[in-house]
Amino acid sequence: MDEQRERILRAAAEVLAERGFDAGRLRDVATTSGVSIGALQHYFETRDTLFREAFAWSIDDLIQRWRAAAADASSAWRRLELLVTALTTDPTLTRRCATWTEFCASASRREELRAGVHRVHTEWQALVREIVHQGVQNEEFHPAVPADLAVGSLVALVDGCDMAVASGSGLTAERYAELILGTARVLLGVRA
Repeated sequence: MDEQRERILRAAAEVLAERGFDAGRLRDVATTSGVSIGALQHYFETRDTLFREAFAWSIDDLIQRWRAAAADASSAWRRLELLVTALTTDPTLTRRCATWTEFCASASRREELRAGVHRVHTEWQALVREIVHQGVQNEEFHPAVPADLAVGSLVALVDGCDMAVASGSGLTAERYAELILGTARVLLGVRA
């Protein structure tokens, strides 16, 4: 991907987090990215196309970072810890949470966004499921509930924490990580 196009997509993701899908304007993206509206239109025919592609770009970037964060760990628990650390220490945590919350809300009103939201949710759930199944196979985890229920619970908790961060509730990154890992320890029967 060319550098200017990526800069525009990154700027559009920022605008989405700040203003939302319906209120974001090309002018906002042009200002944030430092390019003209004409340059935006060279890459993207419409505002909606730009914002949909910015969301897809954000998704791909996020999924790649999640997978990379948990790839080289020696144990399932360590993979989960690294994944949660990557999730909660992201320097763009508030923006990421706001963008995710905004797109979930927008997808409830705009059918064309639903596939992207579904893809993120599916990828995230698959990654957590992969870690949980590895831990069960290696006998690191002794789930207190069926493994799929544990996975679903952890995914729902992450969504809830993302909403809390996005809304400015005061949930810190440290507390976010503590909630996820503490709950995972209980659900998965991880011994201290």
